[in-house]
Amino acid sequence: MRILITGITGYIGSNLARKLLHKHEIFGIVRQPINTTYIHDIQHKLVLLTYSGDGQELLEKIQMCKPDLVYHLATYYTGGHTIEHIENMIESNIAFGARLLECMSSSNCKNLIYTATVMENYRNEEYCPLNLYAATKRAFEDLMVYYADAGFLRYGKVVLSDTYGPDDKRPKIMNLVRNAELTQSPLDLSDGSQDYAIVHIDDVVNALDIAGQQLCLGQWQNCTYQLYPKEILSLRDTIEMMVRLQNLNVELNWGKLEKPIRFIQDSVKIYPTVPNWKSEISLQEGLKFCKNF
Repeated sequence: MRILITGITGYIGSNLARKLLHKHEIFGIVRQPINTTYIHDIQHKLVLLTYSGDGQELLEKIQMCKPDLVYHLATYYTGGHTIEHIENMIESNIAFGARLLECMSSSNCKNLIYTATVMENYRNEEYCPLNLYAATKRAFEDLMVYYADAGFLRYGKVVLSDTYGPDDKRPKIMNLVRNAELTQSPLDLSDGSQDYAIVHIDDVVNALDIAGQQLCLGQWQNCTYQLYPKEILSLRDTIEMMVRLQNLNVELNWGKLEKPIRFIQDSVKIYPTVPNWKSEISLQEGLKFCKNF
């Protein structure tokens, strides 16, 4: 198959491309300058299509590669926002997605897998955005539902919580802990009592691969699924397990920071998991062998 991945230079997109390369032709939509941090070892095996923001240019690229399946992973994330973030969120999370949907429709590309976020499910509700980022993600989904209902495409929405794995350089809590050890600086944290539902990157890409296969085979369409880890501990218990397994020497000041006004205390469980998929990597196994965040 010919598979197009938006967000291919990101952590999840690059790992998905790495998994699929041995059996599919992989294309990626990228902006200049290309960030090769996560794809330096596979860049020569990918077909990277540069995109400057012009809709006609995107249409030409999609008509050229004619993908059998599109994974839409590109996103602009910020937890809190200021006026400066709004333009980037609207462009990346809504406008680019709208162009992608129209270009797929015009090119008769029918199959789309899209990754959403549990931040759309604040208070464990079917839709209640935790922040503006989550609201822009849902705005794209409204557009996607229109294209699906009009018969232009069929989609699978896969809801993610948090993800982790080796060589993850994103500014997440685990990297903050490791950096604190490297600099021998104390790290102030909240009390850490909230659930921390994290899924290992290998489990994530396996789920996306399975979902893509099922969608293309017509086994289901226009469905929403969610990925759950094998076990869910509190943030504090998770980080303390990592510190213990990796023998880190770091000063963590739990309870020193106030929690934000809006945060997810209890893990979100709303949708079924991807059919025939389950999380295989335990938290202990994942943390033990993921020392290079």
